[in-house]
Amino acid sequence: MKVVGIGVLCVVLLLSGCATDHYDGESGILITDSWLSDHLSDQSLVILHLGSQQLYDSIHIPGARFIDPNIFTVSTQDLRNELPSIDSINALLASVGVTVNSKIVLYYDHEKLLTRTARVYVTLDYAGLGDRTYVLNGGLPGWLEKERETTDQVSEFIEGDLQSLKPHEVIITASELDVIRWFPQYTLMDVRSDEEYYGEIDSTGQVISGGHIEGAYAMSYETAISENSPYMLIGDDELRAEFANAGMDPARTTILYCRSGIRASLIYLMAKHLGYAVLLYDGSMEEWEKLGLPLTTPAIDPGRND
Repeated sequence: MKVVGIGVLCVVLLLSGCATDHYDGESGILITDSWLSDHLSDQSLVILHLGSQQLYDSIHIPGARFIDPNIFTVSTQDLRNELPSIDSINALLASVGVTVNSKIVLYYDHEKLLTRTARVYVTLDYAGLGDRTYVLNGGLPGWLEKERETTDQVSEFIEGDLQSLKPHEVIITASELDVIRWFPQYTLMDVRSDEEYYGEIDSTGQVISGGHIEGAYAMSYETAISENSPYMLIGDDELRAEFANAGMDPARTTILYCRSGIRASLIYLMAKHLGYAVLLYDGSMEEWEKLGLPLTTPAIDPGRND
């Protein structure tokens, strides 16, 4: 075992920067580095390192097992980033030693994998494991910033057995969404960028692209990410305020979408963390546009000055 020094820390955080603001809660799905450090000896924990095999081989959290986050989505002839089959999910988790008694901790080795890690959480929630899956806020960059214990040694484990996983309702289809998006018990939320939602303009001031599903509110997925430490997610109170400001109501079910279902997974994770009822429209704009379903004509946000 070894503890990373400040020199290694700043190399790994080169693209992230060294910062100090941290999520300080212990409730819900997100866990802190201090909590995980105190529970590394818990034999029921299966810690999954999501990211680069090369980086994992040189430095990772003690006991962590490597897995590629990209294998938790599949592409079809028409759409990217769809859910794998339940049998495939079962096999993937068994291959890293997950059992019926496991508690799963996910962490990303770079800030760019934050949304992919959230997508893995969505997949596990779909498989019925959401109530025993947790995400380390800050991932490996946050862990290193706190100079927590690391290793390059790979721990041995035996293949897991999850028996029969049963899918849970976390995904909504285009046809279902087209029917219920106006129902008062639902809120439809677009988590793409303002430029994608409102529309982009060219040098003459003309809208050249953009638009959103008719009836959708807007809240960029980046709202949930710390501005000063882009590998960290913001705290619960700040997040609740952002959700309320965007029009999310904890008394309603929020339906989330983006372009292909990856960015929306981050807000799905955060909403579940705070106890909101939430569904993901996995096909997102990629499918909605192909099906020719109702879109709002791009219109530049009057509150913007650009």
